[in-house]
Amino acid sequence: MSEQPAAALAVIVTGDDALVQRVCGDLRAAGHRVTIVPGSPVRKDVLLAAGIARAQAILALDDDDRVNLEVALEAREANPNVRVVLRQFNRGLAGKIEQNLPNCSVISLAANAAASIAAAAVEQSSFLGLEFPSGSRSLLSFARKSASEAGVAGMSVKDAEQHLGCRILSRGEPGGQSDALEAREQLVLLGALRAFARVAPALQTTKGALGWIAPRVRAIAGEFDPLLRILVVAGVLVFAAATAYFSFALNLSPITAAYFVTATMTTVGYGDVPLAQRGYSAQLADIFLMIAGVTISNLAIAFVAAALVRAQWNALQGLRPVRNVGHIVVLGAGQVGTRVVDYLCELQALVTVVEPRPGPELLRRARTRDIDLLTGDGALDDTLDLCNLDRARSTVVVTNSDATNLEIGFSARARRGDVPVIMRIAEPVFAEAIRKHFEIRHVFSAAALAAPALSDLVLSENARGRVAFAGRSYRIAEYATASTADRSSLPVAAARRDGSVRAIGAWSDVSPDDAVLVLLPSVP
Repeated sequence: MSEQPAAALAVIVTGDDALVQRVCGDLRAAGHRVTIVPGSPVRKDVLLAAGIARAQAILALDDDDRVNLEVALEAREANPNVRVVLRQFNRGLAGKIEQNLPNCSVISLAANAAASIAAAAVEQSSFLGLEFPSGSRSLLSFARKSASEAGVAGMSVKDAEQHLGCRILSRGEPGGQSDALEAREQLVLLGALRAFARVAPALQTTKGALGWIAPRVRAIAGEFDPLLRILVVAGVLVFAAATAYFSFALNLSPITAAYFVTATMTTVGYGDVPLAQRGYSAQLADIFLMIAGVTISNLAIAFVAAALVRAQWNALQGLRPVRNVGHIVVLGAGQVGTRVVDYLCELQALVTVVEPRPGPELLRRARTRDIDLLTGDGALDDTLDLCNLDRARSTVVVTNSDATNLEIGFSARARRGDVPVIMRIAEPVFAEAIRKHFEIRHVFSAAALAAPALSDLVLSENARGRVAFAGRSYRIAEYATASTADRSSLPVAAARRDGSVRAIGAWSDVSPDDAVLVLLPSVP
């Protein structure tokens, strides 16, 4: 069933950036009357002049969280019945505003964009990621794959869906007619992100245990202080010479002599092999051994302790090469990057984060070994060289600077031409141009991803955005329980029950208490 055109609404939009222009374009295309109030702060008299008393909705889309909240409160004071849609960077604050301000919906652009970026980092065929249910860390992914790429060529649609654990939303050319899927047939899939690809959980190697251990031992040995290596060699030589001497001088077995030398060098002797009556030479040798043992062992302990402290510090600071395989490299840990890391850690991915000024949460994850943290500048070649990009699963570039993202993305491709690069670009038009001219498959604009959801939230608090496939556009709506959903909104796309998200295609498979996601075809 297609969506019926909604009655035209009077909508006020505050703000003056690319997101505002995109949202207003969507609203006007839907037939709504839109008034833009640029600049900040926006006073109550300005809102009254713009028609807030007669407006059905106001979207506060300034890039300042505090300004947006002030606008919302001024608007609600002037018109208690106006619907409020807010833009907020702080996801925690966004949730609290929704809970405490009736008839209000809030979107964090960073969190909204992070879902699609994380999905593309794990599954390169993903073109849209969605957190479902909202507020959880479970991700759904919309993806495009050929039947051969998905490993379901020759299967029926039903068998393919069972095999993949996903829904097949659309079948493209060259097939689509017969029940069996042709190898080149393009599929649009929907499912939990875990269902698409298993994230590499650990280092894989075909060299066997010794082939892996030997290089690691050499690498660790190479990190030792040169003086420590000299002390170790000197200690071994003193031990061997003293064992041979006392074995001959005291007429001891080699094992007993070795025991005596070890006790003397490490504890200045137990006294169970007395030397008082053994002659001056043995006593002088034992004096030398005690002094040498105390000196070598204490210095060695000091160097080992310093090396352990340095290794721990280096691990936290990321001042060493990453040796993982199949890891995801995230460069930039601002609002978007931190959320991407959260999603990836939820999937138990191997994650390497590059951030020059990490926050407390990243440092905590580094201490607990959830991530590898490098505190260098991702735009520097020396830093990228530490990331082992040649063996990475994908590279996510999400700093707060478009120019820096481009520089890092191009540097990553220069090291490995086939590395999947997922890039964040602020301006939607610029992002599309980069995707087209530089043939980077995944270039996401937070404004472009959020605009459809923001414009749809004017009509319904259940709106989650839009997705397009097979020549049609669909509104995505989420309901906390199936009992509250409009069942004419077909098809149902996914449901969550007992913590498990599954893609489904019929209301008969849904329990009344399930959270559900539905796709509502938009008016052409």
